Amino acid sequence: MARRVYIGKLNNMTNNSDNFDTLAYDNTTASLLESLFIGWQSTLGKIKHSYATTADTLVDEVLVTLSQDQVNDALNRFVVDNVRLLLDLHLELFDDHLRLYCTADLLGLHLSVASDFKLTQIRLDRHVQRLVFEQISDTDIIELYAKSWWKTPAIKFAIKTYRTLLKKDPLPFLLSLSPKLKGLPFVEYKGNIIYLEIGRWFPQSFKDYLKKAQVNSGVVKKEQLLLKVQPNFADILSFGDPNADIITEKDNPNAVKD
Repeated sequence: MARRVYIGKLNNMTNNSDNFDTLAYDNTTASLLESLFIGWQSTLGKIKHSYATTADTLVDEVLVTLSQDQVNDALNRFVVDNVRLLLDLHLELFDDHLRLYCTADLLGLHLSVASDFKLTQIRLDRHVQRLVFEQISDTDIIELYAKSWWKTPAIKFAIKTYRTLLKKDPLPFLLSLSPKLKGLPFVEYKGNIIYLEIGRWFPQSFKDYLKKAQVNSGVVKKEQLLLKVQPNFADILSFGDPNADIITEKDNPNAVKD
């Protein structure tokens, strides 16, 4: 038996079917896009974290060699040029130790001294920029004179007293004469250890470089300074935080726009 279908009813059925299909299609598409969004977020995040972690451990440290002239140029640029009381600061590099020369004008006193040190720590990264030295010899007074006639013999007497009566090197006493820079001591001295925080004189551009490569340690050789530098490939390749999301909520096609 043939079934008769009227055109009018067929049109209504077709319209209802289209509405149902459209609604189902919209819901399916939204669900699919959301699933893809979450899936890609998870997958790319894992790839990014894996690559950044692998790249960081691929090259643990790189040995960088600086000549004595390069080291002294850096000291002159970053320290001497930024500290008015300093007239000169330079190093002579030997195997396992260095000789530090310093000339300064402070409190009306012209002073030039030299002493031998071991480099016990060098740390240059995004958080800390510090040099630590261990003094291994007495301080040699190369020049010492003052504008006031009485200051020169008074300082020399104090130095002699330090050495003969207190059995101490006069370097901590001489460093105590230096004024504070930006509210902080020029150097800190504890026992025979000198701490020099040099980051206060670094320009921001140099600190940005330290985000890509950090100096973990150094070894002093004849007229050379060997630095162990650790690259940070995540920052070099602009990955930033390997745990950060690659696709964020703003990339979600279903996100409500402001």
